[in-house]
Amino acid sequence: MSREQLDELQSEAWGLEASPAKVAILEQAVQLADSLQDVSEGYNVRQQLIEAATFGGMEDRALVAFSWCLARSDKEPDRFPEDDLLWKYKWILAGVTDYPAIPLEKIRAMEEDFERRLKRNGYGLRSLYKLRMDNANDLGFLQAGKEFEEKWRKARRDGMVDCHACEVDAEVSVCVGNGEYAEAIKKARPIMSGKIGCHTVPQRTYADIIIAELSRGRLEKAAEAYESGYPQVAGNPDFLSTIGWHLCYLTRAADIPRGLRLVERHLPWASQSNNPSERMAFYSRVGTFFERIGQERPKSRKVRIPTALTIHNDEDRYAPADLAAWFQAEAAKLAARFDARNGNGYTSWDLADTRALALGLDRPEYEA
Repeated sequence: MSREQLDELQSEAWGLEASPAKVAILEQAVQLADSLQDVSEGYNVRQQLIEAATFGGMEDRALVAFSWCLARSDKEPDRFPEDDLLWKYKWILAGVTDYPAIPLEKIRAMEEDFERRLKRNGYGLRSLYKLRMDNANDLGFLQAGKEFEEKWRKARRDGMVDCHACEVDAEVSVCVGNGEYAEAIKKARPIMSGKIGCHTVPQRTYADIIIAELSRGRLEKAAEAYESGYPQVAGNPDFLSTIGWHLCYLTRAADIPRGLRLVERHLPWASQSNNPSERMAFYSRVGTFFERIGQERPKSRKVRIPTALTIHNDEDRYAPADLAAWFQAEAAKLAARFDARNGNGYTSWDLADTRALALGLDRPEYEA
């Protein structure tokens, strides 16, 4: 093992998009830096690993690397300034609820730790309130989510808050979550018109527009969001959850040909995803899509299913009802793990609500 090998690994990773492949290379580089007892290189490579894992669908690997960096910063704050880690702390907290193995107590402790570090470095709490709002809503603690929403809206902006486009996108998402669909569409206008944007907006915003328009029964408007939005995310696994909402539109529209193409293209991403929440959501939407096919055309058909999935067969022929049952059952198993962690039934309800939206059924009420 040599420093030249370490440089080669980092050079190899540099040219790759965030992905499991890049994460694997950087993890090798971390091991090599540690074997060389090079703390500075170990820290720097882990910084790269945190970004690659966060945006490559492997947030749990990012958490491990981030925890090491944070501990090293606490030990040597002059050498590894805490302020340099705070933005990445936002990334970590934004994905921490996606893993049911991470207990609520750990999530709360991380949120409180982030608050202390923000204050210590002279920042306000707007970024924290945004994260706590999102996390509370993800966990099914909707009243707490509303309380943090109010705090987020009132808190001052500073150097730790998201860009303007992301903040407007967040307002759109909040309106959708509150059932304020017309207001969501109104707030999204600066984004949809191209006046504001960033590297993830409007890509993410189209998902909220689809939800809002389907909820209002405006299929033609949802179609416009699909036509404009799907091509922008189709090549990027980091937008798997957004792609799932495009599949919801195709399910509602009963567009079987395009829906099948979407499923066959992106199902391998979901099956290989290290993120249980994203895998659960996509499987659920795939199950609902095949449920819709079963209603329209119940006969067996050719579908390319990843070989790693237990439902796969060598003939690649399946009854839509069988695929619907399998994917919905897999999603339900994951939802049960989230419900057990959260101490409520919110995640299972959320899957049922999305299914009803995609099929045009009456949507269930959530009982906290």
